[in-house]
Amino acid sequence: MDYMLNREALAAGEIIYDGCQEQPVDLDISLPDYCPDIQRILKCQVYPRITGRNVMGDRLELEGTYNVKVFYLDAGGNTLRCCENSSSFFAAITMKQAVDHAHVCAFTRVEYINCRATSPRRLDIHGAFSVCAKVIGRTESEVVCHIDSDEVEQQKRSMPYSRIAGFCGQQFSVEETLELPSSKPGAENILRSTAYVNLQDSKLVANKLMVKGEVNLKILYSSVLDESMLELMEYAIPFSQMLDCNDLTDDCLCNVKLSVAGLSIQVKNDYSGDKTYFESQVNLYAEAVAYQGAEVTVVTDAYSKEYELEIGYKQKTVEKVVELLTDSILQKNSIALEDTGITKVFDIWNEMSAVNAAEQDGQIVFKGKFNVCILAANQENRPFYTERMLDFEYTHPWGAEKPSGVRCAPELSVAGISYRITGGGIEVKTELRLSTEVTSQSSLKIISDVRADEDRPRAKDTSAALSIYFADSGESLWNIARTYCTSVSAIQQENDLAGEFVENRGMLLIPM
Repeated sequence: MDYMLNREALAAGEIIYDGCQEQPVDLDISLPDYCPDIQRILKCQVYPRITGRNVMGDRLELEGTYNVKVFYLDAGGNTLRCCENSSSFFAAITMKQAVDHAHVCAFTRVEYINCRATSPRRLDIHGAFSVCAKVIGRTESEVVCHIDSDEVEQQKRSMPYSRIAGFCGQQFSVEETLELPSSKPGAENILRSTAYVNLQDSKLVANKLMVKGEVNLKILYSSVLDESMLELMEYAIPFSQMLDCNDLTDDCLCNVKLSVAGLSIQVKNDYSGDKTYFESQVNLYAEAVAYQGAEVTVVTDAYSKEYELEIGYKQKTVEKVVELLTDSILQKNSIALEDTGITKVFDIWNEMSAVNAAEQDGQIVFKGKFNVCILAANQENRPFYTERMLDFEYTHPWGAEKPSGVRCAPELSVAGISYRITGGGIEVKTELRLSTEVTSQSSLKIISDVRADEDRPRAKDTSAALSIYFADSGESLWNIARTYCTSVSAIQQENDLAGEFVENRGMLLIPM
């Protein structure tokens, strides 16, 4: 005999793809005519950026550009030069299934880069970077919430979870003409430029997501007065942008991320022809995943008071977003440079960071690494480059209630680096930004289908209205009721019990 099963929709996110694809970097570069000969290579790096994301059926397409920069000393040995080359890349990835509406979280990771000068005017560069992505699809499944039968006893549980309400992703530009102060000389060439975006506020308003923040720019340039003289300028550009997010409502918990998708800075002349302006364009990518609190009731076990049941089970896991954590951490480190000595720092920056998290003693402990890249002058006033890998550890305490089954995938970024030259090196102060989506998991074995075997009626004692059972403390009323073909509520009512377990060892009256 089949029963009518009432089912409830469970809307959650499913990971359709989570992986990386490696992209090779193989270049044979001849220096442009305006670049002087190479005496010594100081630093070579590849900087990839993702500019486009597209999902078509079961195919994920990622496109972008990568820029290879080579810092070197020219024939004189005292002037820092830069040679760069830009190329595009395209990655097509086949996923395990097609998905109509998905969120694509993508980033790049440099694997390695090797560079050598085959002649004073030729560079041979080989390396690789990975294009990594996690594709999350919004899926709906059904769970059994009630078995429509008076003779079937059901054990039910409520599972709170976070329902994915929607996704949005949009690229926009922040453009600004930046002026050099009168105390700074004009700019001949830009050697290095970086951009960091800081999200300051986000708000959902009428199917729109408003994001406010600041783009921080650093520009290292050579002076028009003397090409060997390097100058560093920093700017902060505020922005406010409205994004289209049709599926998002005001009651959503929204995880918003901003990243730099492209950067273009050009030297611009003023009205008198002096090179005192920078024309800047920063392409930003804003993405958001919105969650709504929800709860689903599921049937975890059942028995019939009349027949043996054939029950199918399945394991179901749901996630609930506990907290969107964003912390700023200041860390001080001393970097020894006794071998080279140091008289001036031209620029200091970060190119790599990694972090993981673990629950420990009721807290989340974050451990990771980040590197500090230093372009400076030694005691002979010759430019040199060095870098150091630094460790960090940070503990985030919980509030009054600590969730169980905590999981998080943290992200670490470096928002700023300041320094102070000491006798044997430099002291570095780093501002770290740590962000993560903290989730808790609930996993239950739930019923997927039920059928009564009418050829196997249950044996029960009908000779008396009550039976006596001697129960141990902590024993489950559900198991006792199943054995005697009665209900938990009947045992509770007969013995004046409120909970689902026996409180004290002793006698129970079992209604038959």
